[in-house]
Amino acid sequence: MRKAVIIGGQGKVGSFLVPMLVKEGFEVVSVSRGNTSPNVQNDAWNEVQLVRLDRDEPGFEASVAGLKADIVIDMICFKTADMVKLIDALRDSVSHYLVCGSVWMHGRSTVVPLLENECRTPPDEYGIEKSNMDFEISRQFAQSGFPGTAVHPGHIVCPRDIPVNPQGFKSLRAFEILREGEPLYLPNFGMETLHHVSAEDVAGVFLAAIGTGKPAFGEGYHAVSPRAVTLSGYAQEVAGWYGKEADLRYEPFGIWKDRVTSEDAGMTKEHIERSPSVSMEKARNELGFIPKRTTFAAVRECIASFGL
Repeated sequence: MRKAVIIGGQGKVGSFLVPMLVKEGFEVVSVSRGNTSPNVQNDAWNEVQLVRLDRDEPGFEASVAGLKADIVIDMICFKTADMVKLIDALRDSVSHYLVCGSVWMHGRSTVVPLLENECRTPPDEYGIEKSNMDFEISRQFAQSGFPGTAVHPGHIVCPRDIPVNPQGFKSLRAFEILREGEPLYLPNFGMETLHHVSAEDVAGVFLAAIGTGKPAFGEGYHAVSPRAVTLSGYAQEVAGWYGKEADLRYEPFGIWKDRVTSEDAGMTKEHIERSPSVSMEKARNELGFIPKRTTFAAVRECIASFGL
């Protein structure tokens, strides 16, 4: 039986990926630094070995290598240097290493939807590191044949985890306003975009890359819903779920930001400055993967888990 180790396996994506791996016949080890519970329960977890390891503790890489896995899936790597340390520990033993990147590896778009290799000028450290991780996966395969793959999710949507809302930050209040038919204020003209993805579809891209094997080595793949959504279109869709017509009001961001906390305004600014809209064509063509859920379907399922 092949063994798969997933670092951060009890998070949003792991909640779906771990049961998928069990169903595929893998012996699965979920590595976590705490006593977290999966967002979505599944009987498959009864067959999973839980291991407590902290990436910040000395010997982490050797401990992961000591689990002697065929497949290692790294969901919680944020620094290229940390990824390289783990790659060095796994180099002679693993048959496939997969790491979670982000669509934040892109900077401002020139054309949309973006392909994986376009607009690689992220404006912040998080995006720079995710971009560098993707480049390093490619470099490692080209230079030494290391079997690595990067998967780059958009805004991940999962039951019991508040999604990015039509105002561009994480709060259920916007959904409640639209349900009640009250005015919802959006920044600018509401034409900036968000690109969500269901956690199950992100897990599906990882699983498809594992199934593809060598053709996916050295490659990076987006993991998003089929199409991005505008803030206003998103709000209109949500209002329709409750039989309402969205009462939308628009304000320049500099005025609108005073309606929310500075933290929420910062998140919205980060989102609308990028206005992500990326392509799933590479994953479809090379991995045979097509997302199951649109943004709207994923969000609707998510907010239902909060009773909305």
